[in-house]
Amino acid sequence: MIPYKLKMYSYFTFFAFGFYVVILSSAFPKVLEDLSINYLYGGYLFLFGTLGYVVGSALCALFAHKMGLKLIAQLGAFLLLIGSLGYVISDDFVKIAFSGFIANAGTGLIEVGVGSLIGTIKKEKAARLLNHVNTFFALGALVGPFVVSFFIHWSLGWRSVYILEALIALTAFLFSIKMEKPVITLEEKFDFKSILDPKIIILNLLIMIYVGYEVGFSAWVSTFLVHARGINVSSAAAIAAIFWMGMFLGRYGASYVKMEEKRWLMLITVFSLTSVVAFMLSINLYVAMTFIFLSGLGFASTYPTIQAMLANYAEGKVGNLMGMFVVFVGIGASLSEWMVGGISNMQGIFYGFTVVPALICAEILLVIFSGKLIRAKRSEYL
Repeated sequence: MIPYKLKMYSYFTFFAFGFYVVILSSAFPKVLEDLSINYLYGGYLFLFGTLGYVVGSALCALFAHKMGLKLIAQLGAFLLLIGSLGYVISDDFVKIAFSGFIANAGTGLIEVGVGSLIGTIKKEKAARLLNHVNTFFALGALVGPFVVSFFIHWSLGWRSVYILEALIALTAFLFSIKMEKPVITLEEKFDFKSILDPKIIILNLLIMIYVGYEVGFSAWVSTFLVHARGINVSSAAAIAAIFWMGMFLGRYGASYVKMEEKRWLMLITVFSLTSVVAFMLSINLYVAMTFIFLSGLGFASTYPTIQAMLANYAEGKVGNLMGMFVVFVGIGASLSEWMVGGISNMQGIFYGFTVVPALICAEILLVIFSGKLIRAKRSEYL
């Protein structure tokens, strides 16, 4: 039986995580205006946040055996709470960047903590719970843009949305305090040899590239709609939620799909590439909205699939390897945010957005050339 408080902590933290990651991106055109910054500095805002995410997850990779999974879970929810409150009271670029660093360090700890904690229970139950937890992430991300749109439309201020985020994070923190301590023996020290396992290398590269194009799309799609298609900020924020609707439905439906891993990854990445390119070329708003939804549907199951595979491989090294896994998540997000922001500042948002399909092409090539290393029946993991 899956511990009740572990489930509730996982659901609330990942809902808070999903809600948090879309606030800044959904309000981004307004953020640029309020702070009087350009695309490049806007990219730096995302970059500082992602660096916090990398730091949090790297600490887990190096010190999970000393911190323990329960402390990681508590610290993650607490930092997300503090960072969210920081957004509420911050009024300039530096303060907002620092708040983003703190909050994202919390999300890095949450990512490692939840994945590792769930990895301690029976494999078939862990796989199902991981899929459900990632569905809550998508649900939070689906709700977030509508909330941002509402707050902007009624002139309540985009910073005020972080008050709601702080309340959700507080609830998660309270569950983490009451949560049972997991029964698992972690490695005494970080084993660098383990990350050189060819399977682990492939999984880390796959997740790095995937998160790069997912974050590149989700973080900049509102800005693309405003500056490349002339949509107002409030409407663009709401339209961006369609992407997360596709993510939500895709992750829920993916648990019923049984297909060889490599074939499945090929299918969803090619589908994603087609959808993203079609969106970028769509002039009609309703056609563009359709392909935004299909992009989310295509992206949906990549992350939980790879995450579940890693949890299965990791065994006693689950905290360390999950930490390194999340470090690669942060690297992928950092690079894509910096690239999209930098190219957009020089050539315009349309050319900056081409980073997304370029990364999907790289993912397809990696799947093709990875050989038998990632060939496994999907039913073993999800």
